[in-house]
Amino acid sequence: MSIKIVCPSKGRADNVRTTRLIPSLTLIVPAGELEEYKANNPKVEVVGVPSHIRGITHTRQWILDTWASEDVFMIDDDVVSVRKNYFYGEGSVTIDDPETILEIINQTAYISKQINSRVFSFSKIRIPLEYNAFSPIVHTGYMNASTSGFIRGHGLAYDLNLSEGEDHYISCLTIYMHRYCLIDNRYSFITDGNFTAIGGCNDYRTRESMIKNTLYLRQKFGEAIQYKQPTTLKQNVNIGERSLKFPY
Repeated sequence: MSIKIVCPSKGRADNVRTTRLIPSLTLIVPAGELEEYKANNPKVEVVGVPSHIRGITHTRQWILDTWASEDVFMIDDDVVSVRKNYFYGEGSVTIDDPETILEIINQTAYISKQINSRVFSFSKIRIPLEYNAFSPIVHTGYMNASTSGFIRGHGLAYDLNLSEGEDHYISCLTIYMHRYCLIDNRYSFITDGNFTAIGGCNDYRTRESMIKNTLYLRQKFGEAIQYKQPTTLKQNVNIGERSLKFPY
């Protein structure tokens, strides 16, 4: 199978990093930036979002609506590497061959279909020490919007009240509606500059908005939404960051 791969982007026409790893993706950009993106990314399909669609949550919903009859995979524009979390031994821990990366995405989408999982994602692990070899694949948990796949017929929709945190919402809604998902912990798609780079969600992600959205999510899903706490492996936590804890 071949899933439609789309990449929402904003304010980074000359700095889309994911195309190096997935040259065949489709860039989804604000209508006002369409020509600039086309000029800077001549080998990539670029689609403009209507001017009334603003913000990442509205953009993701527009993507789901536009490709409602297809399987679609959303990936961020700042992915710099793909890592094998299960790697032990000689050789490289990273994957930089576009064909291999496409195969990983398509195979995971295929597995998701075979087990009737309507949504799939990859690991949020950024530090190899966090990888649990006994849980290469799990069926509940946080599905990072940086790499989120939707199988047609999923019946899900984003909450347009959220300026960010839309992936936490979809993760909870998926478990509420379908009871399980597919998260392939064997691979991590590593992004760079999530809170510091110019453009993207960083143009409107603030401490205040994160706190507000976390409270809103807790009103929707209760104790499944947790305030993120520092750990031994990650001691720096931004105020308003959240994590998920499902009862099963």
